[in-house]
Amino acid sequence: MIRLVLSILAGFIVTAILSTATDFAFESAGILPPYGKPLMDTGLLLLATSYRAIYQVIGSYVASLIARERANTAVWTLGILGAAIWIVGGLTMKGYAPLWYSLVGAVLSLPTTLLGGKLYAMKMGKAAASK
Repeated sequence: MIRLVLSILAGFIVTAILSTATDFAFESAGILPPYGKPLMDTGLLLLATSYRAIYQVIGSYVASLIARERANTAVWTLGILGAAIWIVGGLTMKGYAPLWYSLVGAVLSLPTTLLGGKLYAMKMGKAAASK
């Protein structure tokens, strides 16, 4: 059980660090507005959605690596919690981005985490086949 909880925490942390670092890099380069300023540009929101989706795949892959035999539980938990966080964030941060941005993030949360789990399962299947 501890391994499962740690895997979920690790998945969130990896996703958050990658997302925050990319946000910071884009803000520093002048691509995104500074933190705390509204972002309403559709193209920039789609850019942020894209890299966050990729980072969710990576985070859930890391969670799967740690969870091992409970990888499915870890990625489903990450996906459901991620969707909830996207929705709560969208509702509490009204005025900083359009609601569709949070809804798209919520909708993508489960498929991206499941993809990370699938990549882990594929890796493990190949590893087992090569033994």
